[in-house]
Amino acid sequence: MTVALKFGKDANSFNTYAPRPSDIKYNAFLEVGVGTSITLPGTDEIYCVSFRYQPGSSVYVDVTGTNAVSPTGGLASSTSELNPASLTLEAGTLISMITDYDTAYVSLVVWRIA
Repeated sequence: MTVALKFGKDANSFNTYAPRPSDIKYNAFLEVGVGTSITLPGTDEIYCVSFRYQPGSSVYVDVTGTNAVSPTGGLASSTSELNPASLTLEAGTLISMITDYDTAYVSLVVWRIA
């Protein structure tokens, strides 16, 4: 069973905003221009997905079901987002990532919220 998002408590029973460890984690090494993707497991779950990036790297993330793309010029409409911190996503969501940096290490940590 996927670990539910639950925060620890301090000595006074206040929320520490430090989540308990997850049992769903993904890691990837991205090379410039070479995308990768995963699909969140399950059928009815809703997840909190926390993204972690190699410091200084640019990683574009798409969760609309299409491949992430790096920008190529001026301001334009896009479905890819630069280095999102965390997102609430449903089971079955395709998460696509790509970097325009030389290389980038990325990690996704996933908790069930519903």
